[in-house]
Amino acid sequence: MIQEIKIEIKGLTKYYGKSRGIEDLNLEVKTGEIFGFLGPNGAGKTTTIRCMMNTLIPTKGEIKISGELVSRGNPSLREKIGYIPGELALPEYYTVNEFLNYIEAMRAKPATRREEIIDRFDLNSNLRKKIGALSKGNKQKVGIVAGFMNDPDVLIMDEPTAGLDPLLQQVVFKLLLESKKEGKTLFMSSHNLEEVQRVCDRVGIVNDGFLISIEEIEDLNKDVPRILEARLRNPDETRLTEFGDRLLEFRKPDSFVRLLIRKEDSIKDNIGILLAMDPEELIYPPASLEEFFLQFYEGKI
Repeated sequence: MIQEIKIEIKGLTKYYGKSRGIEDLNLEVKTGEIFGFLGPNGAGKTTTIRCMMNTLIPTKGEIKISGELVSRGNPSLREKIGYIPGELALPEYYTVNEFLNYIEAMRAKPATRREEIIDRFDLNSNLRKKIGALSKGNKQKVGIVAGFMNDPDVLIMDEPTAGLDPLLQQVVFKLLLESKKEGKTLFMSSHNLEEVQRVCDRVGIVNDGFLISIEEIEDLNKDVPRILEARLRNPDETRLTEFGDRLLEFRKPDSFVRLLIRKEDSIKDNIGILLAMDPEELIYPPASLEEFFLQFYEGKI
């Protein structure tokens, strides 16, 4: 039975000279939840995670995991934590096995899941290879094995699926959901909106060093806008003006239209206007992170 392990961040601020990394961040990650930390590149996600891992010293504020101050560097606390960094700086002259042996010895806790995770990421054929000879995707696999192999009670991850193909991303998602079911505490940064929607319970939205909002993922999923794309046989620019600011793009050469559909918009009405212009095809993909943030900051979500 896993004891209660929550992450508490109070007033976390980190400046690099005059440049802001993160400012006055306050949040709590509950035991047994997957918390997403969502924001564009440069928003402050990696700075926060490095402070959580005690590899950066905050300008001010504190971080507690399981009630213990991270800044004290308690060895017993480190044994409970798995870490997958966003920018993997692995020793290229080590073989994969040598590196995993080193990480296991450093944590002073048996890597009870090492073989299992290696198998799940199909890394067996690379164990004797030098890390420097591996592809980016295989290096990411090594980082994931290192993070999961000692079955940590809390897992801190910075863009864990970066460099992985869609099938391996599914393996990561499954591992995260399994860990949650076992009562583990998971903190995951991402700039991938769809990824966060898929696995997280709550999400902290951060930009330019500030926490903008904390949302329940169910509420976020209801509010996220969608995109409606169409290629029209008989475009009518007068009718297209009816979309107002929902019209994100209209390309005359190929009669391509891109619309933003917000939660309060009627998909039926929008499609009705397009049908009058004889569309060759209709596509309804989710909005990108950039489109989501644009709407969020304008107060339309």
